[in-house]
Amino acid sequence: MPDIRKSISPNKEFDKNKLKERLTPTQYQVTQEHQTEKQFSNQYYKHREAGVYKCIVCGIDQFSSQTKYNSGSGWPSFYDVMDKQNIRCRKDASGVGGNLLRIIADPSLIRTEVSCKECGSHLGHVFEDGPKPTGQRYCVNSASLDFKADEVQGGDQDEPLLSCPATLGGCGGVDGVCQRVSKMAINKEQSVV
Repeated sequence: MPDIRKSISPNKEFDKNKLKERLTPTQYQVTQEHQTEKQFSNQYYKHREAGVYKCIVCGIDQFSSQTKYNSGSGWPSFYDVMDKQNIRCRKDASGVGGNLLRIIADPSLIRTEVSCKECGSHLGHVFEDGPKPTGQRYCVNSASLDFKADEVQGGDQDEPLLSCPATLGGCGGVDGVCQRVSKMAINKEQSVV
């Protein structure tokens, strides 16, 4: 019989006390306690520099600036990861506090959490309302990321920014409450800014 704990355990374990010393309080709360940072005012929300976004805890490459786009959600959004072998996804009902009646009434409130497979750090959530070619929106906390500028371009060149408004809601702010975006306010056309 397979050991289920081994299949969900991270490849590396980090001492929590050392992480508290190394990370900011927000970075620790997001990556280790699965919290959500404040939307619209986080470090990488409007960041457009060319390069790679790495896990803040273990340094593994997670997202490329080439797949970053504006979802209007208030958090950095990407339509793909650099390597699917570097992430772990699991169903997450924490946004509704496990309220079964709300989940039965609207099953879309169950989100899919994305974490770093290497160290287990919480990165954010993935939704199925992103742009082509994947149709995915990886809605990621800036506090879980570290950015490494593209050395070839010197990091000075901004990436063109695709815009594709989120339609499935998300974390809803610091309190982490799931919310659905009103379909009346959505413009489904994708545009480059």
